[in-house]
Amino acid sequence: MTDQLDLSALPFVDAHMHPPYRTPPANLAAYRWPWYEGDPADVALVADTAAYRWAIRQLAADLGCASDEEAVFDAIRAREPRAWLREQLERGGVAGLVADMGYPPPADTFSPAELGEAGTDVAPLLRIELEAGVLAAECTTFDEFVDRVDALLAGARTAGYMGLKSVLAYRSGLGVEPASPTQAQSAYMRVRATADGTSPLFLNEKPLLDFLFERALLVARREDMAMQVHAGYGDRDMDLPHCNPWLLRALLERSEVARSVPIVLLHGSFPYTGEAAVLAAIYPNVYFDVATCVPPFTEAIQLDIWRTALAMVPLTRIHASTDAAGLAEQIALGARQARRTLAIALAELIEADVLDAREAEQVAADVLAGTARRIYFGQESGGT
Repeated sequence: MTDQLDLSALPFVDAHMHPPYRTPPANLAAYRWPWYEGDPADVALVADTAAYRWAIRQLAADLGCASDEEAVFDAIRAREPRAWLREQLERGGVAGLVADMGYPPPADTFSPAELGEAGTDVAPLLRIELEAGVLAAECTTFDEFVDRVDALLAGARTAGYMGLKSVLAYRSGLGVEPASPTQAQSAYMRVRATADGTSPLFLNEKPLLDFLFERALLVARREDMAMQVHAGYGDRDMDLPHCNPWLLRALLERSEVARSVPIVLLHGSFPYTGEAAVLAAIYPNVYFDVATCVPPFTEAIQLDIWRTALAMVPLTRIHASTDAAGLAEQIALGARQARRTLAIALAELIEADVLDAREAEQVAADVLAGTARRIYFGQESGGT
C-alpha cells in the first residue's frame, strides 16, 4: 500500500466558512450549537455524535486539558478571543478565509478587517437572501425594493465583497424557474404583508427568490464574482429533496448567464454527492466544495465525498472548506481533517496508478488552496 501523502506543509484556504464570535459562547449548550444542525432544544444530542467527540479529543490534546467537553469549553473560554483566533489560524496553516458574513449575526462576529488582522487573507461573501430580507422590510413598494437590491448587488465589489452566497436551497429550493416581474411583485407583496416595521423579512416566496437569484447572477457575471450555493444537508428548516443540486440543471440549460458564472456547490452536497459531481463534470462553470468540519461528519463520509469528487470532477474545480460556524477552532480542525482525508483519497489514486505522486501533490495544492485563490482572490496558486 502506498504511504499516505504528507500534506501538512501545504497552505489551506478555507473556501467557505462563517466568522467566529467576538465573545465565546456563554455556556456549554451555546458552545454545542455551532456543531449541530437540529433544533436548539435538542442540542445536547451533539455530544453523542462521533464527529463532536473527535473534535473534543483533538482540542483536549491541543489545549493540554482533560478529554471531556466541559474541560475543553472552560479552557477555550479562558482564552482571549482574538489571540485564540490567531492561534487557530496558525495551527491550521490557514492562508485565506472565504467568509459568508451573513451568519452568525454580523454584530456578534469578527469583521473582515478583524479576520485579516489575525494574519490571513479574507474574501467576504454577500449573503443574498438575508440582505434582501433587510431591504424588503424597509421598502414599501416593489420597484423601490428591486432598485435597492440591484444597487446592493452592483455595489458589492466596491463594498469589499469578493463573491456572493445563496441559501436558496432551504428557502424555496434549487429548482429555479423563470419568474416575471409581475410574479415577483405579487410574491413580494405577500411577504411584505407580514412586516412588523422593525425586523428583517424572511423571504421564502419562490417566484420572488427565483427572480432575485437570476438578477444576482447577472451582477456576478458583470463583476466577475463567484456564486456559492448551499446544497444538500444543513439546517433543520430545509426540505432536503429541494436541496438536490441536480435541480439547477434546468437553469443551466436555459440560461447563458447561469453558465457563465462560477457556481460553487457547497458541503459536498451530501447526500446528493453524486448528483453534484455529475453536474460539475458536465458544466465547466460548476465547482465542487468539500466541507470537513460542519456538517459534522466523520472520516467515513468525508472519504466517500472526496473519492466521488476526485473520480468525476475536473481536478481543478474542487476546493476544500470547513463551514466553520462561529468557532475559531472549527477552522483549524477542518483544515486538519481536509489534509488528512484528502491525503488518504489521493494515496488510493496513486496506489491504483491513476495519478503519480507529483500529480497528486499538485491536486492537493489546488484543492487545499489554489482553486480558492483563483476563484475568490484572483490569484494563481503558484504550484506546490
